Amino acid sequence: MTADPRLTNELKAEVERVLSARNLPPRAWETITAELAAIEPGSPIGDVLEALTAVIREQRGELSWHQSELEQTNAGLLALHAEIDRQRQRTAFLDDVSRASATSLDSVEMLDEVASLVRSNGLADRTRVWTAAGDGLACPADPHRKPDVTTRRALVSHKPVQDGDHRVSVPLTAGPHVLGIFDLHRESAPFVHDDITLAKAVANRAAVGLRNANEYEREHELAERLQRAMLPALASYDELDIVARYRSATRGVHVGGDWYDAFHRPDGKVVLTVGDVTGHGLDAAVVMGKLQNVLRAYAIEGHGPAASLRLVHDLLRGEPGTLFATAVVAEVELGTGVMRWASAGHPPPLVQAPTGEVEFLDVDHGPMLGINIPYDIPEHERALSPGSSVVLYTDGLIERRSSDIDAGMERLAGAFTTCEAARLEERTEHVLKVMLGGSDHDDDVCLLLCRWAGPERSGETASA
Repeated sequence: MTADPRLTNELKAEVERVLSARNLPPRAWETITAELAAIEPGSPIGDVLEALTAVIREQRGELSWHQSELEQTNAGLLALHAEIDRQRQRTAFLDDVSRASATSLDSVEMLDEVASLVRSNGLADRTRVWTAAGDGLACPADPHRKPDVTTRRALVSHKPVQDGDHRVSVPLTAGPHVLGIFDLHRESAPFVHDDITLAKAVANRAAVGLRNANEYEREHELAERLQRAMLPALASYDELDIVARYRSATRGVHVGGDWYDAFHRPDGKVVLTVGDVTGHGLDAAVVMGKLQNVLRAYAIEGHGPAASLRLVHDLLRGEPGTLFATAVVAEVELGTGVMRWASAGHPPPLVQAPTGEVEFLDVDHGPMLGINIPYDIPEHERALSPGSSVVLYTDGLIERRSSDIDAGMERLAGAFTTCEAARLEERTEHVLKVMLGGSDHDDDVCLLLCRWAGPERSGETASA
């Protein structure tokens, strides 16, 4: 009896599948085929092989199921990794936005930086920034541009507003107020819900930075106005020409602490003061006003430079808070040109001789006003030659982040020695131009120049 061809073929096929990876020679397959063909139906070996075939089929089915499950698991893991990577990139992007919003108190500079991050991270291809101005909006980059309907709707609704799939206007909201609008545009991919959620998160962080910048700018303006209001109008004297300039910081928060003063005392002396309160903003401006007035009062009472500074020091130590100050006080006898001065932690005065040579009066001085340490302020005296100039200034004139104070003092000396202008006003402007130029400076600057003409001009004026 011959074997069942169906069984033979199925067994051969299963054996081939199982052994396909073994690289058996053709003769071996011929032997297997012959042996399988010789099996009679219903024989024990045939039943065993048929059962074995069933087991192989079942295992193949289970293997196929496991492979399917593994593929689905791998796909899920890949999707999870992609989502984790997307969330990580999103978190890093928002961290960059938070840093940009917190590191600049210039509102335009901060918003430009955030807009640049929005573009570089692919949230938008083009951006336009609007800031609240009165009852409307202004575009710092294009002052003549007016907001369109979509931008105005975002301003009124306090919510993101889409104009089609490729444009969304997102309000910068801080509390109940809209401080600005980000107009975001895309060229290809549409804005989906997740994009708008991300844009809102960016806008919320930018709004915090914008609110802080606006508050600083308001305080900066108020402090500067207060400071300028307290600076005195300088009088002219026959024997002594006096010119002073104040320049507020062009960036940062350094406003409110610098002052100058010059006044005539009943005993015939002119008192000159320049000082600088540590700290910034309104608190420093208020303390500056107090110190300026108190120092003037002590000097008018007849106290000399060192005594006046010691009295101010005692007063400042008794005040609440942690603000300190530096100051220099000089008094000049109009008839003789004798100058007495004292300094409390302040940069040294500069004297320029009639021949043009300059010298810093870098002598012993007291520590800062208000600090709680043993205190002694030495007083110094010098006779000025007719035509000599005395320069008092605050450290904002000579200090720069890119160089030390010594380099700044050398530049200041050079500014005077290279100046060819004769009038004191022109010399003052020349020095400011050389020292500050057109660049930003981080601190306020006070500069006071006086030139003692000598007794001869006084006598000429009296004769006339």
